[in-house]
Amino acid sequence: MGEMSVRRRRYEDIPLLVDLLMEQQPDTRYPFRNPLPMPVEEFLHADDAVGAWTAEVDGRLAGHVCRVGPLAGLAAAAEMNLACATAHGCEVEQLAWVSKLFVGRAARGIGLGHLLLATVLDDIRQAGLYPCLEVLPVHEAALSLYVSTGWREVMRVRPEWLERATGDAGPDVLVMVLPEAGDHAT
Repeated sequence: MGEMSVRRRRYEDIPLLVDLLMEQQPDTRYPFRNPLPMPVEEFLHADDAVGAWTAEVDGRLAGHVCRVGPLAGLAAAAEMNLACATAHGCEVEQLAWVSKLFVGRAARGIGLGHLLLATVLDDIRQAGLYPCLEVLPVHEAALSLYVSTGWREVMRVRPEWLERATGDAGPDVLVMVLPEAGDHAT
């Protein structure tokens, strides 16, 4: 592989990121639902991310991550926010959620996931916020990255969207926090 870099996402990146995300979906099952029940641009927080970054390899888009504020819009959002705030010992308004971290098919296994995660965590810490995320255990590479960098599970939940998609047979969402002392990614 060539030269890796991470930069702020630009609006004109969105169509290419949509393609990159959906190209890797059959391999990773991320996003879990395909097709999505919303435009992929909305899934990527094209208009509402607090911060968003893209990874490049030799100048070509190869990955993405963003951060959002406290969760909203899900029936389980309040419970998830409260579990993370309790684990961090902070207020819900002080949470920042790592979201939509993925690496394209051609760039997997070269450290871009670590680089993207470190970038978003640096931004969260500089803002004085506390990091949280959610992951499905079927997303093995993502879960392995999070566990290896010190994230710990604070709850499991079956959001209504997942229950509708899988019924009783599907996985639960793991809600995780990165304790201050466990921040190995930065």
